[in-house]
Amino acid sequence: MKIEKPLYKFGFVKQGTIVQIRYAFQNSGSDTLQISDIKVTCGCTVADFPEYPIPPGESGVLHLSFDTLEKYDRQDRTVEVMSNAVNSPTELRFKGVILPDKSQK
Repeated sequence: MKIEKPLYKFGFVKQGTIVQIRYAFQNSGSDTLQISDIKVTCGCTVADFPEYPIPPGESGVLHLSFDTLEKYDRQDRTVEVMSNAVNSPTELRFKGVILPDKSQK
């Protein structure tokens, strides 16, 4: 499994923003790729991935949603993609800075 850009930088966002992240990937192996799970570190991150087999040479997209409502300051998160690939688990990272929403106070 080859991830096009395994590190996503979302920059500066206001607290309460839901950051939508896409990771393009390709099955670079010679067998069908099956993603079984994406392990996240907290409930603030939701993952969506193809649950069907990806043939050799074919591509797909992994989607993550990161809810910043209860987060602040610098964030550097890691998730793991579990699959039948030789390089499983495959690590993905996203990072950025969450600015406080002063209108909430």
